[in-house]
Amino acid sequence: MKKVAIIGCGMIANAAHIPAYRHRPDDFEIVGVCDVNEKSAKETAQRHGIANYFSDAEKMLKALSPDLVSICVPNMFHGEYIRLAIDNGADVLCEKPLSVSYKEAKELYALAESKGRILCACQSMRFTPDRLAAKAIIEKGELGEIYYGEFARLRRRGIPTWGAFHIEKINGGGAFVDIGVHMLDALVWLMGPSRVVSVSGTTNAKIAHGGTPSASLAASGALTGETFSERVYSEDEFDVEDFAAGSILFEGDKRINFKTAWAVNLPDETSISLVGDAASLRLPELDTFTASENVRRDISSAYENPYPSEAFPGHFQLIDNIADFYAGKASLIVKPEETLTVCAIIDLFYRSAKAGREINFSEIE
Repeated sequence: MKKVAIIGCGMIANAAHIPAYRHRPDDFEIVGVCDVNEKSAKETAQRHGIANYFSDAEKMLKALSPDLVSICVPNMFHGEYIRLAIDNGADVLCEKPLSVSYKEAKELYALAESKGRILCACQSMRFTPDRLAAKAIIEKGELGEIYYGEFARLRRRGIPTWGAFHIEKINGGGAFVDIGVHMLDALVWLMGPSRVVSVSGTTNAKIAHGGTPSASLAASGALTGETFSERVYSEDEFDVEDFAAGSILFEGDKRINFKTAWAVNLPDETSISLVGDAASLRLPELDTFTASENVRRDISSAYENPYPSEAFPGHFQLIDNIADFYAGKASLIVKPEETLTVCAIIDLFYRSAKAGREINFSEIE
């Protein structure tokens, strides 16, 4: 059994990580939680019956010697806690995005490798039934060579008014690194290994200052209706994007176009398209298009959601994968090279948006 500690006691720790670990009681024991806000740590420990809580992560790591640490703090603090956990002998599961800096992401993976530790990004949205089924179709070669993809992840009104998602120095960005990163990761995973050449992107915050940031907590990502946050939202602090759009060029003239938003005057949308020289695929419908026919695929029972009653089923499936990895039954699904590609694209995107021009990978390599 692996001892688990959790750093950061907000919504994603309480509603996703802790329940997912608790679902595997023979594989994981949560030995402690930590938050710089001691009240949050104490309340989380009491809520879930966890024996130990701390406000100092280093003290927790030294006192409990966990095997695995879940890092659930805001984006701009991921790096320091990843380093701390690895230096104290733990493997790490870190919430997305691992880093908004490609250079830092490379350094973190190099550190993990040098210490013989596992570092895994919590890209839990690969595990939707349509995406798992699509991966199987792609691996059979049915699309041929994939040369184009696109995704849209749009909330009509869903700006998080809890936590610090709207503050750049804490979150590192807005909609793109919050909800867009899941779609980006899924599409990079589905398309397969490709080297990034350049990224062009734009950001806007047209609606964030209009007084209607969110329809509900669930619409802004707090799917259980609880945020576990005491922060009071202030529109004056909002300095990130509520809408992002861009284009990514890969070697071999492969391209991804995308748009993502917390708030936009369009319908809610979560979609992925993949274009190959043999066929194309559209998700979530799992429609296949060829020169001769259009087919809607059935999602077999092998790809159905095994956790339909959970708000964050992908976390359960990701932690199942980690448990199977520790047991020698599976390899990790989220691989370092894929996460490094995602981090590079994030880095390039924000540089492009600020500079007002396309940014080449060679500029950050």
